[in-house]
Amino acid sequence: MYPRVCHAGQYHYETIQINLQQNGLYTFDTNSTTIELFGYIYEYDFDPLYPNRNLIAQSSLNCSEYRFIMGISLQADRTYILVITTLEPNIQGSFLISIIGPHNITLTKIS
Repeated sequence: MYPRVCHAGQYHYETIQINLQQNGLYTFDTNSTTIELFGYIYEYDFDPLYPNRNLIAQSSLNCSEYRFIMGISLQADRTYILVITTLEPNIQGSFLISIIGPHNITLTKIS
């Protein structure tokens, strides 16, 4: 958990390393049937104590929707971290990720 909004609240999150072999525009479609989701993409690393550092993209606010869609141009020679969190604090649930892009990518869960 981390204080996602203005260093307040406790939000559950999942960190996933994005590994790609080809530059291009990738679209992340993340959805759940039970929780409202919010997403971020970081370049190089993610530090929950400093959630604005290395932030390069974030999903738009979609109240009352259990998904987010985020498109971003990524480069193969970089490390990217996808952070999926809840819109509201102190909530947990499952989600699915679909990705569309010019080449297959690998996602690796970071513990």
